[in-house]
Amino acid sequence: MATWILVPCLAQLRTELNRLAPNRDKSSDGTIGDTAHRSRVSDHNDDEIGRVPIRDADSKHEVHAIDLDINLREPNLTMEMVVRHVVARCRSGAEKRLRYVIYNRRIWEGSNGWRQRAYSGDNPHTQHAHFSASYETRLEASTASWRLEDIPVALTEADKKWLAAQIDKAATTAAERVWKTRWNINFEPGSAPYMAEAGSIMAHVPGEHARAEAALTEIDGKVDKLLPGEPSGQM
Repeated sequence: MATWILVPCLAQLRTELNRLAPNRDKSSDGTIGDTAHRSRVSDHNDDEIGRVPIRDADSKHEVHAIDLDINLREPNLTMEMVVRHVVARCRSGAEKRLRYVIYNRRIWEGSNGWRQRAYSGDNPHTQHAHFSASYETRLEASTASWRLEDIPVALTEADKKWLAAQIDKAATTAAERVWKTRWNINFEPGSAPYMAEAGSIMAHVPGEHARAEAALTEIDGKVDKLLPGEPSGQM
């Protein structure tokens, strides 16, 4: 049998998911099709010798589909979130390398404007998500990022502690700066100045409000990236 490869764009998707969920279950992962797949038209077949829906322009033996196990073993990340992210990018036009996605009895197709509809195939795809790639050479070969790191996840307790520490650090640094500017007092970094007095002094120190606001804006930006967006009722 000819040696085949998974098209690079899907290999990149798998690599990014592995990086995001390094301990994920891979028992339901799949690429090249089995005997049942070879008996019918499928993106899981070798595109040079198998039954596939499209013949691409190159002569490489490639597989244009991948199945990825739903168990990501990450407390704040699910395959539902991954699918939603990928489909949203496809729908917006930011991502053009897929033809369709199947997951949990639903299918989203580029030919249907990436609208969700029920999937009634023999395999309900409840154990893995299926991604079928384009057969266009430049798209199937693209290893550009799928931006999985942009998936919004819920804050863990560790995240909350980190944010609290960052806010406390920014407030203390601003107070120290004001205190030293007004009174030229030297004290141990990280100690707690008299905050009420520092706040009063801040009003009279040029530029201190702007610096404090800039620090808080930066923290707000980090929080916005970590917090999940509003759930969508329709994919």
